[in-house]
Amino acid sequence: MSGTSTQDFYTRQAKEARGPEPGKPKKGKRRRLRRIVVAAGASLAVVAGVLAGGGYLYLNHLASSVQRIQVAALDAKDQPAAQPGSLNVLLTASGPFPGQDEETGLIELLHLDTDHQGGAAISFPANLLVSVPGHGQQRLGVVESIGGPSLLIRTLEDLTDIRIDHYSRIVFSGLGEVVDSMGGVDVTVPYPVLSFGVYFHAGVNRITGYNAIPYVRQVAVSQVTRTELEENLLRAILHKIASKRYFVATDWRVLDAVVHAVSVDSDISNSQLVSLALSLAHLASGGGVSIDVPTTGSADAGYTQPIDLRTRLAAKLWRAVRNDRVMQFAQRYPFTVVPADPG
Repeated sequence: MSGTSTQDFYTRQAKEARGPEPGKPKKGKRRRLRRIVVAAGASLAVVAGVLAGGGYLYLNHLASSVQRIQVAALDAKDQPAAQPGSLNVLLTASGPFPGQDEETGLIELLHLDTDHQGGAAISFPANLLVSVPGHGQQRLGVVESIGGPSLLIRTLEDLTDIRIDHYSRIVFSGLGEVVDSMGGVDVTVPYPVLSFGVYFHAGVNRITGYNAIPYVRQVAVSQVTRTELEENLLRAILHKIASKRYFVATDWRVLDAVVHAVSVDSDISNSQLVSLALSLAHLASGGGVSIDVPTTGSADAGYTQPIDLRTRLAAKLWRAVRNDRVMQFAQRYPFTVVPADPG
């Protein structure tokens, strides 16, 4: 790293963790957008494999085993109007992690189109400055710690005028069991890194239960970078599940591990969870696109430096979600698309 500042080092690491920036679409490339995996939806989409691969009684047992969370905001009378047939699920991740007090910063809105044949994952940066009901201007990443998932849902609904129908949370500390159940996953690390005493060399590294948390919770990088590392690990998990056909082969060890790493709101019945998971699985297999919320300034500024929305472009994104036109938004503004490469 000689001749390179620490800031430059981690800025490059953040950018390489999420893959190359997509350029202006050329002929033949627009179709690729439809093949982009909604990686941030992995936690729920994975449950769909449970439904596709095994017997009803055990599947119902697994659905019942998913932890439920009571979220009052989902029953509030002042929620935005529902779009008939479409569905929006807020996905976050639990913290804290060893040696760190802040939350993971993973905040995703998973959108299913009315026909449930398409949709999107909309990624919100944790250091986005937003107006929080009753608390003034705050960074989005601290809202859930202030008032739980209900306050986060109210904040996002006020910001976007998009109705949130359900809530889910990943327990990142449980992902170690998930990656161990499938024999580990591979990720690409752009530069040598030492994290929590674990060394990651430049190039392809095997992530297991032993080093999963040190990989996603690297101390010396920004909060934004950590969020992208978490998304990168989720992409790698989903990629291996698809490539190894774990659910077709009904690998119950993998399914059990995944189910215990996810929680959902208490309004979801077992049958609704089945339907939701099947729909999200369709997106994960290529029916959706993953989008970064457009912001001003540098997203690599870090958790301590708030960033703002690009309000006009963000308004177009919210409208695209409400009208089931996120794919068209992605084609018009390809720089907002998250690359799908899991490694």
